[in-house]
Amino acid sequence: AIRGTGVKPLDSEDSDEYFLVTNSFLEPSTLSLSDASTGPSGVLGAERLKGLLPQYDTTGFIAFQSEATSADGTKVPYFCICREDAPRDGSVPTLLYGYGGFEISLTPGYSALNGAGWLERGGCYVSANIRG
Repeated sequence: AIRGTGVKPLDSEDSDEYFLVTNSFLEPSTLSLSDASTGPSGVLGAERLKGLLPQYDTTGFIAFQSEATSADGTKVPYFCICREDAPRDGSVPTLLYGYGGFEISLTPGYSALNGAGWLERGGCYVSANIRG
């Protein structure tokens, strides 16, 4: 899954433990506790502490990253969230959002408004990481 993450040390002086916040386009935020001394396996084995409840049914949806080519030939990455069986022929109503100013790109994030208000009604949501 494509995820957004945040990390905050529990006590940077006396502990290797840290809080890990994750979310994705299809999963609301989850707060977990992990230990840096366990290496990369600490992320996978993090202890889930809390999580927001889903606000819409994500069954049958997919999130993926791809890229489009601009008029000047530059590749522009984007994230697409839609039903797994949605045709990729331009016939699905699409809500396109983009931001790229000040070298800040949009990262994956759960949106109940986009999910319940757009995706569940058959739409596709695209978040473009345009240059700025």
